[in-house]
Amino acid sequence: MKIGVFVSKRHSIEGGGYTITEEILDTLISEIKFQKIHKKFFFLVSNDFDQTIVNKLKTKKIEFKHIKESNFFKKIIIFISHFFPKSNLILNYLNIIKLNNIFKKKNCDNILFISSEYREILNIPYIATVWDMQHETHPNFAEVSSYGRNIYRKTVNNSFIQRANKIIVGTEIGKSEITKYTKFKNKFLLLPHPISKFFLKKKKIKIKNKNKKKYFFYPANFWEHKNHLNLIKGFKLFLKNNKKFNLILSGNKNNNYSKVVDLIEKLNISNKVKIVGHVNLNRLISLYDNCYAVIYASFSGPENLPPMEALARKKILLNSIYPGAKEQLENFPIYFNPNSPQDIARSMLKSLRTKLSTKNKKIEKYLKSKYSNHYVKNLIIELMKV
Repeated sequence: MKIGVFVSKRHSIEGGGYTITEEILDTLISEIKFQKIHKKFFFLVSNDFDQTIVNKLKTKKIEFKHIKESNFFKKIIIFISHFFPKSNLILNYLNIIKLNNIFKKKNCDNILFISSEYREILNIPYIATVWDMQHETHPNFAEVSSYGRNIYRKTVNNSFIQRANKIIVGTEIGKSEITKYTKFKNKFLLLPHPISKFFLKKKKIKIKNKNKKKYFFYPANFWEHKNHLNLIKGFKLFLKNNKKFNLILSGNKNNNYSKVVDLIEKLNISNKVKIVGHVNLNRLISLYDNCYAVIYASFSGPENLPPMEALARKKILLNSIYPGAKEQLENFPIYFNPNSPQDIARSMLKSLRTKLSTKNKKIEKYLKSKYSNHYVKNLIIELMKV
């Protein structure tokens, strides 16, 4: 038996997708070597131009192949593969689509996609990872619907999910959404998102500044579904009686950034809202450690990493009540309606009366269940059943 593992190199500006992929990948590579089952695995790595993943595999003496793909051409071929299924015979024969041929050549009995990726039709059984069904649950956001993205995802994502042998999903809500929109009938593996070891182990980074101001911190790329606009409106309401607080926003300046800046200026709170853009890991942890509270305003889940990172850094957490939030985060956050600036302001006011210390022991127990080694060990057990 041989297990194929496919992974594309992600970039830190992607946010949670990058963080969780790196965490699972590193833990999986280490665990495979520790269990001395590395000869049963073959990794296919796409577009690892800086050789980060490749070097890790070389160090652990795990067999791999590195391929380079044009993202634009790749998407066209993947779309054709699912829209015209009969074309796969020709696409495989001409080696225009490569995954099936490469994994077959290495005699892989099963393929694992450790990240949420949707590829061409495969003839080998595979386990797909699905983080969300946002193209179905929130189709009106620009990052989902513009430039034909929704049509592409409905065609490719849904078809890839339907054809999977097993699906890794983190919540019961996620399972129900997948079943509802794709009619998937095979086996689910319920594996909740793990949290990165860096947020669990790194010492607190405190800024020694007696004049520093208290601030709420929102770590999220500037996508429309991250709901910065309602957050800023809510923060404006909160400021009426709490002028000593600031709001710091970090994240890549995506499609909704200009609207966010315009609203901040329109509400005349430019001196109270600071946008720091994409930050490195140490800076991110420093922003967590020195904030008064973390607020996570996204419209969608079912799972998100920043709320868990906030709990790991022992911060008060305010979180929108999207489907799946309570299943992932239990009763640790102060929840609010993401559609209501008034409710966002209320949650900020409520946080001023909150003491996190009463929940710390429960939070520590919760975080232990989210270690990546638990995720990976359960995954390997399932893979070895094949």
